[in-house]
Amino acid sequence: MKHDDALLHVRGAARYVGDIPVPPGTLYAAPVPSPVAHGKVKKLDPAAAAAENGVVAVFTARDIPGQNQIGSIVQDEPLLAADEVDYAGQPLALIVAESMAAARRARPLIGLEIESLPPVFDPREAWARGDIIGVPRTFALGDVDQVWSRCHVVVSGRADSGGQEHIYLETQSALAIPRDDGGMKVFSATQSPTLVQRIIARVLGLAMHQVEVEVPRLGGAFGGKEDQATAWAALAALAAFRLGRPVKLVLSRQEDVRWTG
Repeated sequence: MKHDDALLHVRGAARYVGDIPVPPGTLYAAPVPSPVAHGKVKKLDPAAAAAENGVVAVFTARDIPGQNQIGSIVQDEPLLAADEVDYAGQPLALIVAESMAAARRARPLIGLEIESLPPVFDPREAWARGDIIGVPRTFALGDVDQVWSRCHVVVSGRADSGGQEHIYLETQSALAIPRDDGGMKVFSATQSPTLVQRIIARVLGLAMHQVEVEVPRLGGAFGGKEDQATAWAALAALAAFRLGRPVKLVLSRQEDVRWTG
């Protein structure tokens, strides 16, 4: 079976979001991640970062014109954390600059103070504390307890598996370009363009038909971009919408591995 892009891949000619020639005036965005897994945000001061040479703007949750919410099935995930952080790498602010180097250079200048809270990494501990993601549901057929006596083999015990990271071919990437009708065109490295369209419209306070999403390549993400790509596309779109200029956001491999689930 031949992959559609096999020839382009082996020749190094396959074009990804990071390879798209950017329009004149394009800016570059770098998220400011939470350094802790759980905590209360006591201070978030962008002044020093905003004053850094080459920085055009710094955006926080209060700069979102629509809803600060990117949850797809359950709406429980803010685009930019405001009062509390729930995982290491969660975006707190977005620095937009004339170059990616300038945006990343300004990150340590953000005045950030977080009161650390105890993180929970074991699902059994989370269950005992009542910290569960959704409403518990049980699917049952027959009397389970009565079946054990009729089983020829019963295996019991505990198995633990560490988290697995998707090392997809292209890191999380987006290029957002304002349209002349007030809408937004976004090139996104996503496996779910409709979700990206819906969430960007929600964040910007636009109708869905005002948001156009194009995916240059599909494949090689292994499920890691079903909804994980949404936040980065929404951040790029937010900056482009507020500044009226194209904005490119491409995570490095190290950032991608550390910040995505």
